[in-house]
Amino acid sequence: DTATGPSSTPSTDTASSPRFATGDINDDQNSLMQLYFGASCNLIGAVIRWISTIPPVLCSHDYQRSGYMVAMIGQTITAFAQPFLLFAPTKLASFWFGPKERAFCTSITSIGNPVGIAIAYLLSPHIVESNGLPTLLWIYAIPAAVALLLTIIAFRKSKPDTPPAPSANVEDDSVLGFLHGLRQILGNCSFWGLMLVWGIAAGLFNAMITILPQMLCSYGYSDTDTGLWVTIMIFSGVAGTIIVSIVLGYTKKYKEVGVITLGLSVLCFIWFSQVSRLYDQSVNVLLSLCVFGFFALPLVPVCMELGVEITYPVGEAISSGLLWSSVQVFAVIFIALSTAYESPLSQDLISVSKCSHDPVQHASYCNTSIIDIIEYTPQDMTNVVYLYMALIVMAFLYMVVLFKPSYKRVESDKKEEVRIKQGLLSSASKAHL
Repeated sequence: DTATGPSSTPSTDTASSPRFATGDINDDQNSLMQLYFGASCNLIGAVIRWISTIPPVLCSHDYQRSGYMVAMIGQTITAFAQPFLLFAPTKLASFWFGPKERAFCTSITSIGNPVGIAIAYLLSPHIVESNGLPTLLWIYAIPAAVALLLTIIAFRKSKPDTPPAPSANVEDDSVLGFLHGLRQILGNCSFWGLMLVWGIAAGLFNAMITILPQMLCSYGYSDTDTGLWVTIMIFSGVAGTIIVSIVLGYTKKYKEVGVITLGLSVLCFIWFSQVSRLYDQSVNVLLSLCVFGFFALPLVPVCMELGVEITYPVGEAISSGLLWSSVQVFAVIFIALSTAYESPLSQDLISVSKCSHDPVQHASYCNTSIIDIIEYTPQDMTNVVYLYMALIVMAFLYMVVLFKPSYKRVESDKKEEVRIKQGLLSSASKAHL
């Protein structure tokens, strides 16, 4: 789900605070409840955000404060739902799919979040300009309602009756508890390295989506162009994710595939950093973002599955929760750095800048015309881009040189398969005698 501010630019919900608690809930025997709870909160929050725009709330005595507070309550509830849904893919893949299908399952269930952001980037500005913010908010409530309905219909069991793989047959009482599992993970050097690499890579991706309109408008690219390019970048990433997940399913070469995708992402980001600072280079900017998305987004299944592998038998939701938390932390840091390291734009580029600075009348509520004064001073993001580049190169070098993962779940499955085969052979020999 997404939220819109006055400028109708989508932004991802940040919900780090309940993440560790949900790790414990996700590893409960009745983990199915996390999906029901998350989908319900998502819908409730979306409805409350729409309620913030109806006349009884918006036209109260202090309409600006009351409407804003109600909207923030709805946004908080929606954000609270996110951890219960983001951590589900790895657990779903582990319980319901065999070793060759796990990466594909994780990919398909994980890319729903960026796809939602892409659709919001594409449609939100047009809906707000033509019909206003209230229309946008009730439209956002529709997919939330559909998702809750499908969750109730489709999910009836936490686990299948027949485990698809030996590692999926671990009983709940033998899985490491939350606090014990957390201690095991915090003492795992490989997992700390993965958190660093994944946090920097995905945090940079999220930060780019957030500041890209401000970054590109200074060089003559409109917000409409940027919204379309982000959408294309994410859908290109979806295609790359599907391809990479199939490769992972058959090869289990998580680090090798991660090194390739991250390395190519670095090259594409360097390409983007050069062409985005030039005027009238729309095609090059679009191509660089498209290829960057194609290689960057597949890091989601790579790192999520890799996190489960190197921490097995710790619960999948605990490793996923820590990994997604690192993304949120790094994204906030990157966005803060973008403000700290931006510099005034040169006079030559100010003349071509398309950063909005004019009053925009969106709608009339409570017999009062509401006008947003959208004022943004164009900034040169060169230093910011170079800083991002240095950080992602550092993450790549760490993954190549220092990251030494061990695939514990894969090894566990192999040992169990060998044990089962030996047991069958022994039984057959005894029957023959």
